[in-house]
Amino acid sequence: MSKKEKKIEEKAKQRSVNEGLEKTKQQSDIEKGKITEKKRKREENEAKLKELEKNYKELKEDYANLKIKYDELENYARKLKAEFENYKQLVVKEKQQIIKNATEYMIEKLIPIIDNFERALKNVDFEDLENLRNLIKGVEMIYKSLIKLLENEGVKVIESNGRKFDPFEHEAVEKVETDEVDEYTVIEEIEKGYKIHSKVLKPAKVKVAVKPSQNQATEVEKAKD
Repeated sequence: MSKKEKKIEEKAKQRSVNEGLEKTKQQSDIEKGKITEKKRKREENEAKLKELEKNYKELKEDYANLKIKYDELENYARKLKAEFENYKQLVVKEKQQIIKNATEYMIEKLIPIIDNFERALKNVDFEDLENLRNLIKGVEMIYKSLIKLLENEGVKVIESNGRKFDPFEHEAVEKVETDEVDEYTVIEEIEKGYKIHSKVLKPAKVKVAVKPSQNQATEVEKAKD
């Protein structure tokens, strides 16, 4: 083999060695890159895990605080419910006591009037006209005493005769056709009505004027002629 051929062969071998080294280096770089990528991903996952653990810890603490507040509110609600039940019972008892006191108060006021009735009836003599007159006067006085008692307690008689019909204070038991007064004027009171302050206890029963019907109006005109 000539020197020239040997040189060519040596160069070929050297080239082959260099190529092998280059491939080895490239593979090494690839392996290093893979290791670096794995490390980066591992570090990212570890960071995410730490963040999740931190969030979980915070959520756990928030839950514990909320649980404490919920228990406090639940206990407060139970306490309020118990207090409200006690309050309702107290209101019922107070209402019953007020009604009882009001009843006793009115009975105490009525007893003297009842006594007067009994005295008047006890001494009545139906054969003695003077005695009967005195009885009537006594009954009138008792009636006035009773009305006075009601007035003192805020009870008033509803005014009816000559007034405009008020459906809140009057109960129309009869309609009378007439043109002598304005329509819906109360022309007669059948039963008295009563109210306490602004509340109607019993509406007055009344007769109310309405316009005459056409036939009746014609008959009235003929009668006038």
